[in-house]
Amino acid sequence: MSHSSLHFRLFSRWMILGLTLYLAGFYLAPSSKAQYLTLYIGLILPTLYFTCCAFREHYLTDEKVLLWLLIALIALYLPSLWADSGSLLNTLRKNLKGVLFVLSLAMAIRHLALYYPLLVQRLPNLLLWCGALALALFFMDFSHDGFRPNGNSGMGTLGDNPNETGLAFSVTLLLVLYRYSEDRNHYWWLLIAPLLAAVYLAYSRAAMLGLAVVVPFAILWRLGFNRTARYFFLSCLAGCAIVIALMATGHLDADSLLSRRPTLWQAFLDMNPHFSWLWGAGLADSITITPEELGQKLEPHSLFFSLILRGGLLALSLFAAMVALAAAKARRRKAGTDTIWLLILFFGLITQFFEGVYPVRPPNSFWLYTWVPLLFLILTTTQPKATR
Repeated sequence: MSHSSLHFRLFSRWMILGLTLYLAGFYLAPSSKAQYLTLYIGLILPTLYFTCCAFREHYLTDEKVLLWLLIALIALYLPSLWADSGSLLNTLRKNLKGVLFVLSLAMAIRHLALYYPLLVQRLPNLLLWCGALALALFFMDFSHDGFRPNGNSGMGTLGDNPNETGLAFSVTLLLVLYRYSEDRNHYWWLLIAPLLAAVYLAYSRAAMLGLAVVVPFAILWRLGFNRTARYFFLSCLAGCAIVIALMATGHLDADSLLSRRPTLWQAFLDMNPHFSWLWGAGLADSITITPEELGQKLEPHSLFFSLILRGGLLALSLFAAMVALAAAKARRRKAGTDTIWLLILFFGLITQFFEGVYPVRPPNSFWLYTWVPLLFLILTTTQPKATR
């Protein structure tokens, strides 16, 4: 179809606006629901239009990467078929929406990469400035409410959970460090201390752990100490293995160290007696349970546990393959923004050991450091259709 047609230009601008509002909404939306509405309204209809009217341009170019991604999403959706959650049709219908949401975000990123590559290069700056504004709002709220023992939340969409507040500001910190490494503007240092303070005030232990691993690794790599960076990462893995061994042998209290997540994970397993390590227990239509031991409705609080619980080692292997593909494409392509997306994804993968839900679920705050960087790394192309 003609790229200059009225319908093509209309849906292109519709999708650009929707993606911009959705990304900005991670920090500035008045509520999580308001942010999700920008994805529903801004991306789903353009996705259906380009799928029907520009299928070849989007799905069948650049090694058919978007088509393969769609196949992977469908594969992650298939555990819905063996979930023990009442009505099969109702489960299939509810979970299909998760596939559509991820595909809509993927189509938006793919469309911008093909037709508006210069805009793709500017999106990290959009997240950076939105994060800086959200930081100012956070301290305005802090000056009014004071210190909260369980962690301070931000405003709007960052007000749902202090842990998610700390994770979002950690992404902003990574963006600031990346910008400083690019332009050496010392004014960026004015944001670093407030961002670290915000992460501390949010009392986000997952964010602190992620930063403790990613920031030293990134600095060492940027300074050219590649071997030292690898040794540092291997040391972190070794330390993690030692802690796991100590918890497994009872020398450390796993529930205390991991905020009772082992008890929660065991409760999920108890609720799914037909669980199989190979194909999981199936993708139920609900992501929460109410374990008697904890006395409240809770999510699984781990992306990787959710993958194994719902789709077994097959689902975990498929998601790992997508991460490997993203890293391989970034290494081969070496685009300007690949470094920051890799760092954000690296941070997300570390923190998602203790946070997150199954990948093909409705939009959530964890997408900022999982699906967003993963899709940018997979779908960005060096052969755009046009440069505008």
